[in-house]
Amino acid sequence: MALDWLMQLLAATGRLLLHPIFYFSFILAFIIGMFRVARERKDFDTRVYDIYQEIRFILPSSLAVGAIVSVTALGLGLALPADLLSFIAALFIIFSMGGFFLLSPAWTLSAAYIIFFFSEQLGYAFISFEPLQLHPILTILSVLTALLMIAEGVLIRKRGYQGTSPRTEVSKRGQRAAVHLARRLWLVPVFLPVPGSRPLESFADWWPVLPIGAENYYLVLFPFLIGFSMTVRSTLPALAVQSTGRSVTGAGIVALLLAAGSYWLWPLSAVSIAFAIMIRIAISRRHYSYEKHRPYFFTTQSKGIMIVGVLPATPARKMGLDIGEVITKVNDVPIQSEPEFYKALQKNAAYCRLEVIGNNGQLRFVQGSIYENEHHELGLLFAPEEKEYMDDSVFTD
Repeated sequence: MALDWLMQLLAATGRLLLHPIFYFSFILAFIIGMFRVARERKDFDTRVYDIYQEIRFILPSSLAVGAIVSVTALGLGLALPADLLSFIAALFIIFSMGGFFLLSPAWTLSAAYIIFFFSEQLGYAFISFEPLQLHPILTILSVLTALLMIAEGVLIRKRGYQGTSPRTEVSKRGQRAAVHLARRLWLVPVFLPVPGSRPLESFADWWPVLPIGAENYYLVLFPFLIGFSMTVRSTLPALAVQSTGRSVTGAGIVALLLAAGSYWLWPLSAVSIAFAIMIRIAISRRHYSYEKHRPYFFTTQSKGIMIVGVLPATPARKMGLDIGEVITKVNDVPIQSEPEFYKALQKNAAYCRLEVIGNNGQLRFVQGSIYENEHHELGLLFAPEEKEYMDDSVFTD
């Protein structure tokens, strides 16, 4: 039995490399990276991260999350028909056209549940699942939705705030203001049993816990796409993103409890899906409302200038400077604007000493050498100065 499972796991891993979604995720991330670089160059005359930044986040952290979901899915025997998985893959592609935000499991898998259920009830079924049982499939789909919502929350909290992209927009007062865009795409591979002709020996009499009427199963490593997008205006990106991540994780846990109850009362699967949709909307609206009624965080300071971005592999990064910090002095010269910063920096072309107010409100001093081959401006982006700014362009996430 162990050898059979090992061979199935290896075969499923190999088939992942043949799945269109695997390659689609990298193409999508590359395209988004192109638009991000163009936007950063437009706003700051330089790019913050290279065009491959989004691709770097697709897999590493999501592999561990996918492994945990896989253990749960295989342990419980959460099997779905192959045609339904193909339909979910198609929904990933369709929803991605609306942006990463729509790739939350609360939208993609919930849409699959709703369409699958109503197409069957209304007599327009286009997803083949005969002779399988409908209600256990719905229960499994709701459980997977909840599990992937928990995975989404964990990924947002742990990785969503890293490498956010600064940009500028026009405030209500007609001033240029800096904001940060957190946008991530994760590929979460999950092992799932799929009904088929190739027999997979059960490792226990009770497996699968949720039988759907199939006698034989084989394993697939299915690539679930999870996306996240959030614009942060009124606080540090890490604070807003991590708060959202915790909320999504908590919502996923509640949805999972409801979905688990559908083992005994199947309509609870629909309640779980409805809850997932409504709570995800509520979480997004809460952030929008919070941002709408609070001032911009990255603005002109009464003393010093605020850091909006730190370019990688630059002297500023080596000195440990971070976004949100305020530089008050350069080489012992008080500064109040970006031109003053560069003028004071030129006092010593090979060395600089900065007085910085950290994000904890404490004053600290940083210093470092600047070599000829290093970024001549330290690698810092600053909040726009308050001045009249008119722009006809439409800024979107």
